[in-house]
Amino acid sequence: MTKGEVVMNSMSFEDIMRQMQQQVQQESVIFGADPNNPFKLTVENEKAIFGRELNAIERNMLQTIMKVDNYSWQRGKTGGLKTGFDLFDEGLEGGLQPGLLLFAAQPNVGKSAFMLQIGKNVSRLNENVHVAYFSLDDSLNELMPRWIACDQRIKISQAKNPERFMDDPAIMEKRNEGLKNLYRSIDRFSMYDTSTVDNSVESIEDKIKELLMTLPEGTKLVIMIDSFHDLISREKEFGDNSKALHEYTAKYIKNWCTTYDAVVCCTAHLRKVNGNKRPDNADLKETNRLEYEANWIGMMYNEVGVKEESAQVYWLHEDSEEKMPVLEVRFAKNKFGSFKGTRFYEFWPDQSYAMEATIEDCRRYSSLIHQA
Repeated sequence: MTKGEVVMNSMSFEDIMRQMQQQVQQESVIFGADPNNPFKLTVENEKAIFGRELNAIERNMLQTIMKVDNYSWQRGKTGGLKTGFDLFDEGLEGGLQPGLLLFAAQPNVGKSAFMLQIGKNVSRLNENVHVAYFSLDDSLNELMPRWIACDQRIKISQAKNPERFMDDPAIMEKRNEGLKNLYRSIDRFSMYDTSTVDNSVESIEDKIKELLMTLPEGTKLVIMIDSFHDLISREKEFGDNSKALHEYTAKYIKNWCTTYDAVVCCTAHLRKVNGNKRPDNADLKETNRLEYEANWIGMMYNEVGVKEESAQVYWLHEDSEEKMPVLEVRFAKNKFGSFKGTRFYEFWPDQSYAMEATIEDCRRYSSLIHQA
């Protein structure tokens, strides 16, 4: 029997109840509840915590705790921004959260289309949000038709070349509706290419600061960059040392997550690997720093894009016998949650549109991969 147990056994029931009552009374002097939220704890009397004035270190920690708790309550019920892909959000335990997210793949897999669709969805499904999309490769002349095509489920060519389809009223109506939706989203979605913002991290940060000065206070900022490996610095010289450049830019953009409480999403290139091999973190191009700084890494693969008609992982459209691509998004690093599996997306490349596969279909696609 311990000393504490001996003391407890020697106390009467009345003594125990009196001690508990005194503790409750003491806590009621220290703590209270927010008048607008009875579950949100507040500190009403900091001096009563220790029966004395707090010193500078203690008061600083007290204010830090209060700040973090306020931030936690402001995150909402899900804790993150909805992407329109429920299983993806579940894997992140609530959706997009401040941090650095990488969509990594070989060229022509569909990573840019996937990230653009997420950006479009985030701007539409969430309150007090602004998505700033920076394309360092494709021009806005290429990018905006993809947004419209994805929005209305028409072909990119139909959104890009309207005069060719003037004799098809249904297509023209859909294109114009997509264009209207793009106009309607300008308060929460902006798009830039290298004709408006150069590809330096400093120029992009200047635009971020400009946005924050213009947007309503409390707006959640989502920064999307296509692609990370096209970033440069206008203030530092790295010569031919691309590894040092990428290490610098990785740390630079990760800093935005804390400085601006922002979600930062980037597409990223891989080293040239065997197309039959699904990529892993070691295949990220040129830098270990990027892997280290990232909060989440999605390794993407598209077997139809690699193997074409010999692919085993595909889906079939009801109007065609052609094998359609399945985007595999493997959670290769996930500091937002415990999920480390793969989510699958049935992809229409000519519409720049992806649809999330159900859990049952995810299992079926996973089985096909293991069989292969």
